[in-house]
Amino acid sequence: MKQEWLAFLSAVQFLTRLPIPDPGWEDGRLDRAAKWFPLVGVLVGLLLALTFWLSLAIWSDAWIAAAVTMAASVLLTGALHEDGLADTADGIGGGRDIPRRLAIMKDSSIGAYGALSLIFALLLRFVALIVLSGRPEIAIACIVATQTVSRAAMLPIIWTLPYARAAEDSKVAPLTGKATPRGSTIAGMITVAACLPLLFLHGAAPLGLAAAALLCFLLRHLFKSKLNGWTGDTAGATQIICEIAFLLGVCAWI
Repeated sequence: MKQEWLAFLSAVQFLTRLPIPDPGWEDGRLDRAAKWFPLVGVLVGLLLALTFWLSLAIWSDAWIAAAVTMAASVLLTGALHEDGLADTADGIGGGRDIPRRLAIMKDSSIGAYGALSLIFALLLRFVALIVLSGRPEIAIACIVATQTVSRAAMLPIIWTLPYARAAEDSKVAPLTGKATPRGSTIAGMITVAACLPLLFLHGAAPLGLAAAALLCFLLRHLFKSKLNGWTGDTAGATQIICEIAFLLGVCAWI
């Protein structure tokens, strides 16, 4: 139990900027932490849902509530996933071959593809939250489900593709990419549980799940063909894109 608790704390530390006790480090910790990524999504989703609800209560304005919630999302994660999206867009969009794409992704500067991807990602999430604000209870349930599903979507990429870079080129020790039946079960149960409130409130969860699953499948194919694997940047891009897919799927049901 202690080992799994430390693994969960490592997942929180890895994916957010929340102030938590330092769980330390040991070989294999990040691999054990991966199955808890959806639970980190639940935690982030609950905090963002609370932010959205309080913003609506204070200002009674959907635009302000959506903007404050998105700002809170960036603060909670340190723009980790947005950075991955921009780097991935620049690398895949601007590189002619795999080595060049990976080199572009490692460059800290942002190009046209990265900037445009961020603009559209922010705009789509902002508009989706405004649409959902007409039904606050659905919006709150959707925020929790979205943050959970989008982090769960990273796992098929990580678990089924090789790591695209040499281990020494990574900022952190890369995941091995090996799923276990127990880890897959835990991640799946957390994801389904997070979607149940939305399912009971409006029945929109299946469409959101289907949209996220489709984008996850397409992204896996893209990363395999363009990079021959995954990196931390592509994992972040997967989270953002699947978050948008889930939100738009739910909005289509409203």
